[in-house]
Amino acid sequence: MLYARDDGSHSIRELPGGPVLGVLPDADYSEGTFTLDKDAALVMVTDGVVEGPALTLDAGLERAGTLAAQAVHDGLNAEETADRILDAAVTVDHLDDVAVLIIRRT
Repeated sequence: MLYARDDGSHSIRELPGGPVLGVLPDADYSEGTFTLDKDAALVMVTDGVVEGPALTLDAGLERAGTLAAQAVHDGLNAEETADRILDAAVTVDHLDDVAVLIIRRT
């Protein structure tokens, strides 16, 4: 999960993993609470967005975080921010599906 701020900075927050949604009917999933500051965005991505044959997971998270933070700094809305991240993901020859979820507080 990425946390992008309007000053152009970002951080990467790791969440505990769990089984794929819907695979195990009685699975328990961890919960977390975050405070989303004004003019910030919470960005969640699938691995297909941030890693590929030519991009490691860490490098992809850093790239997506930088793009998200710049988009927030530029005043882009959630859809425009997601487009910026997805446009960059297309250039890395991904073999996996991609999804981006953005929660933006303005």
